[in-house]
Amino acid sequence: MYQKKVLMSENQQIKYLIKVIALVWFVTKIWSYKTWVAERIYPVIPPFDFLKYIPDSLHLIIFGLSLLNLLLIVFLRVNRLLLISLFLFEFLSCLLDTVRWQPWEYMYLCMLAVIIINFSRPKNIIFLFHLLLVSMYLFSGLHKFNRSFLSTFWMDEILKDFFGLSLEIILKFKLFFAGLLIPVIEVLLAISLLVSKSKRKISLLLIIMHICILILIGPFGLNYNSVIWFWNFTLIFILFLLYALPVEKTDSKMILNNSYWLILWFIMPIFSFFGNWYQYFSFNLYSGKGYQMYICVNNDNYELKPYLEPVDGKLCKDKPYLNLQNWAMSEIKSAPFPDIEVYQKIGIGMKKKYGNKNVKIFLHNTETRKTIEL
Repeated sequence: MYQKKVLMSENQQIKYLIKVIALVWFVTKIWSYKTWVAERIYPVIPPFDFLKYIPDSLHLIIFGLSLLNLLLIVFLRVNRLLLISLFLFEFLSCLLDTVRWQPWEYMYLCMLAVIIINFSRPKNIIFLFHLLLVSMYLFSGLHKFNRSFLSTFWMDEILKDFFGLSLEIILKFKLFFAGLLIPVIEVLLAISLLVSKSKRKISLLLIIMHICILILIGPFGLNYNSVIWFWNFTLIFILFLLYALPVEKTDSKMILNNSYWLILWFIMPIFSFFGNWYQYFSFNLYSGKGYQMYICVNNDNYELKPYLEPVDGKLCKDKPYLNLQNWAMSEIKSAPFPDIEVYQKIGIGMKKKYGNKNVKIFLHNTETRKTIEL
């Protein structure tokens, strides 16, 4: 009885999903607005060099049109034309700057494309949304099976910063490897979501997981990566709505017709473990893997002063420096796009803007612990 009152049909289910995603997408873009405009200090790095010459005003125009489109989707009756125009605006915006290739943006764009292609086939939409969530939880968990996750995120962020435990306590009670329970649970929940007949119960466990994440990184916890708070809220609503009705099994013809999604969500992420596919498009989240970029600058650079880290006498010796991750989080409220080619372009741009003599760029590999100068 309760489910029938909440969602009378699959069409209503899709309608609620679209409106929830559009509303939170709107709020997220407002919150991280500097990610979507070019008038900022953090470098704008398009995937193709010729796009560098696009005027800053176009970034702002596309941003405004996208926000308007999202509001129309929230308040008006859902139609395919609105969804197509939103997809085009978002795609164009992402084409102008790689920092916009965030995992939540990727998920929303995939969901939007699924709805557009299957607009009159709600069963297909529900089933493909289901597969996307399975992929997200599966690869997010698999990427965390590494020592860097245990040392940087589990030990430093959770055990030390969140729970306030000392290294002595961590070693005494052998808590270091207990962090492996996190990826194990995430992978098991993903597999259970795929094969279990009780998908509703699994979705409730995933909702609890997202609530725990919000407690951990939210304003009363680590107060970190605020743009992800909205994504976690969205996922809670998506899980609640998507599994409010049973996810029906589909036929082989539907799977074959949508095989490109399976390739994108289940095959391509495998290549990310070998550095041959984008990490954010494989939901490599909080794994501790990858590079950290450090930029040594002169003391008299007033433009960068609000984002400088204190002198630590290490890489930059007596000079202040920028941690690219912290700079991005502070100014544009988004994480840098974790791709070596993007880092190299940022390094070239910084040296060109501030002068070779005034800037030194270092890349630190969190897995090998090796540091190289660009």
